[in-house]
Amino acid sequence: MIKLGDLVLTEGRPHVAVSFTDADGKEEVARARAAGVAIAELRIDLFARYSPDYVEAQIRRLAGLPTLATIRYAAEGGGWQASEAERRALYEVILPLVDAIDVELGAKTILGDLADLAKARGKVLVVSHHDFAGTPDYDSLAQIAGRAVAAGADIVKIATHVADDRDIETLGRVLAERPAPNLVVIGMGENGAPTRLLFPGQGSLFTFAAKGDRATAPGQLDYLTTLKLLRGLYPSS
Repeated sequence: MIKLGDLVLTEGRPHVAVSFTDADGKEEVARARAAGVAIAELRIDLFARYSPDYVEAQIRRLAGLPTLATIRYAAEGGGWQASEAERRALYEVILPLVDAIDVELGAKTILGDLADLAKARGKVLVVSHHDFAGTPDYDSLAQIAGRAVAAGADIVKIATHVADDRDIETLGRVLAERPAPNLVVIGMGENGAPTRLLFPGQGSLFTFAAKGDRATAPGQLDYLTTLKLLRGLYPSS
């Protein structure tokens, strides 16, 4: 069983995560929670400043939902362009304040240390892999998931660009054959949008939605639309 704060991540039950930055207010988090959003992804790489005192203050200000802190580096679609040593240090500062952190599998110089720190703090570690060019074959994705588990992942997140139904089938096979015990699998891009609604019913622990028209990945629907469609698909959840 995986928990983020007081939220139990149950397979087959759709949970929606929405990204927030320091441009958002506590009222916006409260509105999202009231609408049914389950997780606040704090996109710290998109904050205006990265000083520890400032980041800590923003995290406390945006309290109100289980929190997943992400400092996404530029190579995987994020805004972080400073050094990896600085990124690791900032993750260490924020770990006591959040429920989980997301670190890329490709962040080889800091992932091991952060996995140890997350375990010591009793925090959930999401190890993520993003491919904006396409969807690799199943064997490649299974190997990626296996490496993430070996690196200490509590949850493995795989997000790839989807060109056609064959790519969706490949991602669906990852959920069906489960090369990692706890998975978040997402198809990015317009053709991948159905995966954001269907995969939660197939074992993907949560899905991501946008706040209004502010998407943080291609293919995200706004969270009100996402929640409405999920309730139609999973009326008993």
